[in-house]
Amino acid sequence: MNSDQIAPPPGEGIGRYRKPFLIGGVLLLVAVLVFFSIKSGLIGVHEKGPRAPQSEVQAVPAVQVVSRYLDRIDQFPGEIQAYQDVAIYPKVPGFIDWIGVDRGSMVKQGQLMVRLIAPELIAQRNEAFSKAESVKGQLHEAESRLYTARATLLEAKAKLLGDDDTYERTKAASLVPGVVAANDVVVLAKLVDADRERVKAWADNVKAAENQVKSLVDAEKAARRATENYKDIAEYLNVTAPFDGYITERNMHVGSFVGPLGKGAYPPIVRIQQLNLLRIVTPIPEVVAGGVLPGAEVQFTVSTHPGERFVGTVARLGNYLEQNTRTEPVELNYWNKDNRILPGMFCEVYWPTRRPKKTLFVPVTSVESTSLLETFVNRIKNGVIEWVPVKRGQTMGNLTEVFGDIKEGDVVALTGTEELRQGQAVHPQFVERERAEKTPEPRPVYLSH
Repeated sequence: MNSDQIAPPPGEGIGRYRKPFLIGGVLLLVAVLVFFSIKSGLIGVHEKGPRAPQSEVQAVPAVQVVSRYLDRIDQFPGEIQAYQDVAIYPKVPGFIDWIGVDRGSMVKQGQLMVRLIAPELIAQRNEAFSKAESVKGQLHEAESRLYTARATLLEAKAKLLGDDDTYERTKAASLVPGVVAANDVVVLAKLVDADRERVKAWADNVKAAENQVKSLVDAEKAARRATENYKDIAEYLNVTAPFDGYITERNMHVGSFVGPLGKGAYPPIVRIQQLNLLRIVTPIPEVVAGGVLPGAEVQFTVSTHPGERFVGTVARLGNYLEQNTRTEPVELNYWNKDNRILPGMFCEVYWPTRRPKKTLFVPVTSVESTSLLETFVNRIKNGVIEWVPVKRGQTMGNLTEVFGDIKEGDVVALTGTEELRQGQAVHPQFVERERAEKTPEPRPVYLSH
């Protein structure tokens, strides 16, 4: 060893090699800790795996089944008609001699509108009067003959009584010999027999005269009725208004020939309509026909007065359904005091549909129908989906009636769908009732004819 080499202190050589060893050990320890940390992390992830379905439970918007009174307003088309609408025809044929009304004229009941002339009718009436007078004269003659026959009969009866008394006395006196000749008794007996025959003959004459008088009395009554009929027919030449109203049509003029044969032969002279009271005729669908109540007030509108609603009263029910439209015609009465509404106008009727008892409702979207025409709702019970078959009823806004194995307070999915399977676990998220039950404006219903 050289002198210039300095020997290391004791232990210094060993420390030189210990330091790298310590560093490597620390690094190895860190690697082991990291390995076990990662391994424990993987185990933790693996352990969380079975609990993953709990975070996969589907949240479903839901609502509760509610109980409501059905109270809905539908909009149906309507037709406005005059309460009374009459085409005026004469009862007898004739020529118009005078007409005092025209289109737009207002008339009162009993007012003279048209006067006719009928020369043939006057001749027939005069003939009937003449025949009645002739029968009346024949009746007087028959009554006179009856009186004469009755007087003659009384005279014959009196003569019979006198001759019969003489015969009885003479017959009694003839029992004494020599007092009365036998021939006188025979003569008196024959005279009494002749008197009896005469009384019988006049009795028959009286009966015949009575029958003739009775026959002529009947004939005289018939002739008198005929003359009265012609008198009434003559009054038919004056045509009067049957009720208060307005003339809405005029087809004839002075000199026109008119007759009672109606359409196809002659048009009506005039047409009169009652405008102060109108009929509002509207077809009510079959599904709501059962709720029609007489006396109920119903609103309607006409395009002539936009933005204004009028009120009529249910007055008459059709009590039958038209086969083509399956609707019941219902009539409203409307007092048209100011004549602002006219017959022939079309209107929109705001019809109230109500039920007397509460029924169950869900949103319209909650009811689903399958391809097999099965209608159901998705009920959520204990966090599980159930398909409950139901039948639809009437709609009210965004709600619809449902009938089935369901009750008030049950929770159903806001949107019914086949994607929610039976037994599927879900979490209901309740929707605000105001949003689910928002009611739109009355919907118009157009009916096909």
